[in-house]
Amino acid sequence: MFRDGFDSYTFPGDAPITCEVDGYTLTARLEHDHGDPPWEREDGHGPVSEWTSRPKRPGEWVLTTDHGSFRYYDAQAAIKQAKAECWGPRDVYTWATPAERAAIAVRDDFEVLKAWCDDDDWCYVGVVISVSRNDVLLDDHAASLWGVECNYPGSDNGYLTEVANELIPEALASAKAARARMLEILK
Repeated sequence: MFRDGFDSYTFPGDAPITCEVDGYTLTARLEHDHGDPPWEREDGHGPVSEWTSRPKRPGEWVLTTDHGSFRYYDAQAAIKQAKAECWGPRDVYTWATPAERAAIAVRDDFEVLKAWCDDDDWCYVGVVISVSRNDVLLDDHAASLWGVECNYPGSDNGYLTEVANELIPEALASAKAARARMLEILK
């Protein structure tokens, strides 16, 4: 089991974590998952424009810019969506009306998406496990899970270590099969 977890702020290429299980050395590393942006991957986000050079419309917020092009977050439409879908934790904002909870949730959603757009804040990663035995690499990609949030606002990255630990049985099975193939070749 991985006891020393990933840092609370880490990125692909940073130091991996290791553990020993039944004579096998498992190494968990993070690799960039260059997939779709969060508003296309999952529900619960307000509308985001495609890249455009048009001026901002009323009710839109500038999400990100790049050489004269913009992506806008449609806060006005997001408020309607948040009210209809009851965004916002009711137990946290007990003092707030449904409209106030929606407004808070939309602001939070915008900040999360903006942080993703800023590249240096959070990203999606793959947690990849490699396995060796007696310094012999048996499988460089014995198990993995992709689309995991890394440095998500308000997170300590503890989930990355949980994922790595959940992948141990699959990684060990793959490594044992690779070792058996190697031993068969050496006969």
